[in-house]
Amino acid sequence: MNRESLEKILTGTDEVCRLARSALVAGASYRIWEGVSDIESTRTIYGRRYRTTRRVGQPSVGFSEAVEALRAYEGTEVAIGYVDDRPRGGFYFQIFLTPDLARVVACLGVERYAYRPRTASDNES
Repeated sequence: MNRESLEKILTGTDEVCRLARSALVAGASYRIWEGVSDIESTRTIYGRRYRTTRRVGQPSVGFSEAVEALRAYEGTEVAIGYVDDRPRGGFYFQIFLTPDLARVVACLGVERYAYRPRTASDNES
């Protein structure tokens, strides 16, 4: 999928997609992986990732809405890609598309996460 096609399908969708589109227009890197992923495994993986980001406090946008959209999606497969605006201080946007790449199923963004090991004082609260 070329940049212009991705920009087009990100137009007019939710706020997270508009942020991803703005990053793409501004020159962020992107990629749509070849092939498709099974929706059930995708739901499981991103449900787990959502819980992890909440637990560790990683800033994100649209993650809960994306998980809900994946749960509601009636297809059996999704194409997956990203727009990476982190080098400019933005978000890494994960994009889920219909297998024909015609529309966005869900989109979420996460900020760069700086891992901080847990300390004994973390367990005291």
